[in-house]
Amino acid sequence: MSFEKKDIDQVSINYAKSLIMDTVRNANSGHTGGPLSSLDFTYILFKEFLKFDPENPDWKNRDRFVMSVGHESALIYVMLYYIGWLELEDLKKFRQIDSKTPGHPERGLTPGIEATTGPLGQGVGNAVGMAVAEKILSEKFGSDVVNHFTYVLHGDGDIQEPVAQGSIACAGHWKLEKLIAFYDSNDAQISGKVSRSDSTDYKKMYESHGWHVQVIDGHNHDEIRSAIRIAQMEVDRPSVIIGETIMAYGTANVEGDYNTHGAPLSHEEIKLTKNKLGLDPNKLFQISDDVLKDFRSGYNYAKQEVDTWNKILNKKYSDKNFREAWENSNNLLVPKSVKWPIYNFGDNIATRKVWGAVIEELANNNMFLVGGSADLEPSNVTGGFASIVEDFNSNNPSGMNLAYGVREFPMGVINNGIAQHGGLFPFGATFFVFADYERPAIRLRALQGLPCISEFTHDSIYVGEDGPTHQPIEHLMSYRNIPNLLVLRPADANEAVIASKIAFEQKNRPSLVLLTRQSVPVLDRNRYAHFSNVEKGGYIISDSDNPDVLVFATGSEVWVALEVKEMLSKSHKVKVVNLCCWELFEEQEEMYKKSVLDCHRNTLLVSIEAGTTDGWQKFTGRFGLNIGINTFGESGPGVDVAEHFGITPDKIYNKILKKLDL
Repeated sequence: MSFEKKDIDQVSINYAKSLIMDTVRNANSGHTGGPLSSLDFTYILFKEFLKFDPENPDWKNRDRFVMSVGHESALIYVMLYYIGWLELEDLKKFRQIDSKTPGHPERGLTPGIEATTGPLGQGVGNAVGMAVAEKILSEKFGSDVVNHFTYVLHGDGDIQEPVAQGSIACAGHWKLEKLIAFYDSNDAQISGKVSRSDSTDYKKMYESHGWHVQVIDGHNHDEIRSAIRIAQMEVDRPSVIIGETIMAYGTANVEGDYNTHGAPLSHEEIKLTKNKLGLDPNKLFQISDDVLKDFRSGYNYAKQEVDTWNKILNKKYSDKNFREAWENSNNLLVPKSVKWPIYNFGDNIATRKVWGAVIEELANNNMFLVGGSADLEPSNVTGGFASIVEDFNSNNPSGMNLAYGVREFPMGVINNGIAQHGGLFPFGATFFVFADYERPAIRLRALQGLPCISEFTHDSIYVGEDGPTHQPIEHLMSYRNIPNLLVLRPADANEAVIASKIAFEQKNRPSLVLLTRQSVPVLDRNRYAHFSNVEKGGYIISDSDNPDVLVFATGSEVWVALEVKEMLSKSHKVKVVNLCCWELFEEQEEMYKKSVLDCHRNTLLVSIEAGTTDGWQKFTGRFGLNIGINTFGESGPGVDVAEHFGITPDKIYNKILKKLDL
């Protein structure tokens, strides 16, 4: 079968519609209406505009495409099949275990998937982060080696999520001119028409945030082409193309029906639609060789573009400084010249101050570290870093500090996008109690294995006077429940340095570094175990043979546990274990873990932590003593709040004695 050139695009799109319908129907699960709504734009973009290496989905200078509407996964999988990165068999395994075509696209599983966007809204922020990374790295290395667009497909559901709107505000403020969004405005969502729940004028919203806005017929190919070209020529603002589209466009009887959003079409509707599209109504997963040949007709040019880029990079690589910087950037290396701070016994230092010293040292040694605080620079001690690297903005595109404002969740998803892009090591900072504002972003970065760091200060009731609204109680234990996430709670300033170092050395997982507002004593490491033991996650900080009491503690409660040991030592043998990172401890060899936890059957097992106690039974068992806080906090000076809740050496000493006497 052959087609006239003027018809081939529509024929190709018709085949893609057929594949989308069959893919979802074959799985008996998925979304059909949205992919058919977004298909015209996506097809034109992928075939005529998207820059990529057909032989290498991970080519460094490729354009990025983010599907924020992750439920439209059948659409991206069909496009990846057209490219040649997926097989027809992959479409037939849609939403099945161990397939390359899961229900929502997953980065690292499927070639060509840039981001695991998951729930709506986050993909918009991911794309913003990618555009930030492109702009900074282009300034660092030159636009001849870093020069690409970031495209994001989003819809009505995305734009209703506040995280998307916060990310859009950041993108407009930073004037990310190489960010191009397509808003598939089809006026349909699961529960009905969009107008049922929303009457926002999104054209005005985008304009108010400093975006260039075009409104087009989202099914008109010429308008799509023209809009993309205009967006590419915009040099001062990010661009959004609002495509007015029809849900389930091209179907026989259900165009515009919101019920097609989250379900396969019926067998009869699929047959009628295929007949309408000029295809065999009885044939499943049909494709034409002419369609694939035409779609891939520009591959020779694409390969030439990649070859030219490689020659430019190789030429620059002969410069030693460029080569070292390029390798540090792409491998996320900590410069060898970094001198990690060391603190002296006798000092009392809030561990949050250590973070400032560490990131300032990294910045002064030209680490590719980028990030910032959600409007808490003095509290998070990131102001010194900001002064060294300067703010990133349109007038200073090489700045490495990101002034996020009060936008914790957008900060999280934008940092994820920076990590997804590669070349920069992102961090974000705020109070620990605000971690839940960005928890969905932390969860997805853990799922993707993104090496993002969150510095969370004010990590316990010692926030004090701000009261229970600002005192994290359940947070610490809840974040330990997220897989593939390091939760580091160092005991003193020296441990905070090592905890930060551990976080920066991660390549395939994120970290939380939890730090104190209040000063804590720098421990005497001539007397207690060396602070580098934090690398094992848990260690014996003060030992005793055949202990009567084994005390577990973390963070600012470790010094309390050591004080309690001194008080008990007149009558009992006490062993103190610092469990600063449960995840790292669990990764140690069984023999090591047994040595740390070793005690006799009658040993009283005690945990001390200024947070909820539920979870400590993992180490203390059914009959242990778990000392912590199982209510909300109180407003008052931090030391008074600790006294109120019994997190003091005297009160803990008495609780242990009482338990021993039972």
